[in-house]
Amino acid sequence: MLAILLASSTLFACDKEDQDLAPDKVPAEVKASLVKTFTNAINFEWEKKEANYEVDFDMNTVEYSALFTASGEMLMHKYDITATELPEEVKTVITQHYTDYRIDDAEVVDKAGTRYYQVDLKKDNMEKRVVLAADGQEQAQISYWD
Repeated sequence: MLAILLASSTLFACDKEDQDLAPDKVPAEVKASLVKTFTNAINFEWEKKEANYEVDFDMNTVEYSALFTASGEMLMHKYDITATELPEEVKTVITQHYTDYRIDDAEVVDKAGTRYYQVDLKKDNMEKRVVLAADGQEQAQISYWD
C-alpha cells in the first residue's frame, strides 16, 4: 500500500504558506497512520501546513482531506457530501437564516471525534461559508477548513 501511496501522489500549486510535498518528504509515521485509518484511499496529494501534513485523497469515489501531526496523529479529516445528505436540522437552519442562498458545497468535518458540517452558500455574487453542528447550531469558534 505504501508503494501505491508513493506512486499515486501528485503536486499542485497552493498558498504561499502551504508547501506541496513529494511523497518521500512526508514522515513514515504520517503515511502509516493514513493507510491504517483510510485503507481504501488512493490518489494522494501532500502539503505541508505549518508543522502539520495535509493530504487530499479519494476513497470510494469521495474526495477526502486529512490533517496529521509529524508524529502521525490525525487532527481532523473531512469528506464531501451532497446537500441531501446534510442532517435535517442543518438544512432547516440554512433555509431559515440564509434565505435565497443555495448550497454550493457541503462537507463533513470530524475534529477530535466531533462531527461538524461546513457548507458553502451562494446567492447571486455573494458567498458565505458556515460551520454547523449536527443540531444546526452555527460554530463560529470552528474555522472553516479550505
